[in-house]
Amino acid sequence: MARWIEPLAAALAGAKAFRGYALRAARRDDEAFLFALHRSAMPDYVEETWGWDEGWQRQHFAATYAPAAHAVIVRLDPASRDIGRISLTRHWRKIFLRDIELVATERNRGIGTAVIRALLDLAKADGRAVELLVLKCNPAQRLYARLGFTVVADDGARLTMRA
Repeated sequence: MARWIEPLAAALAGAKAFRGYALRAARRDDEAFLFALHRSAMPDYVEETWGWDEGWQRQHFAATYAPAAHAVIVRLDPASRDIGRISLTRHWRKIFLRDIELVATERNRGIGTAVIRALLDLAKADGRAVELLVLKCNPAQRLYARLGFTVVADDGARLTMRA
């Protein structure tokens, strides 16, 4: 298990919005689910920005998928099922939040907010910033701003945000 998952799971234990959910380490056999999740969560934004190329998306996801960088968000009841993912990379001075994605039926319930708040708390305690990229057309940037992220760079298609 990646060393970052247990502390994040512990930090989420008290979050009201995360009751009934858990984190588990991603495995190699999660790749198909995680790509399907990505395909369901991001195509409109990617299409608007660059155009969605299914072949390129599949190839890029497969080439960059590293289970140690992912945790799967699991809904515990009524039956345990995978409903999302968080992917991050820890650097010396920052944590780079690569992705947080949920299946459509689990969005707008505070789950992603709880995960990001817990990550921010852990980063602060560790003296690190949290940084992410968000497509400019993705409304998630409003959530990130509410959570304390500010824009530090703009490459024309994406915003780099840091908290």
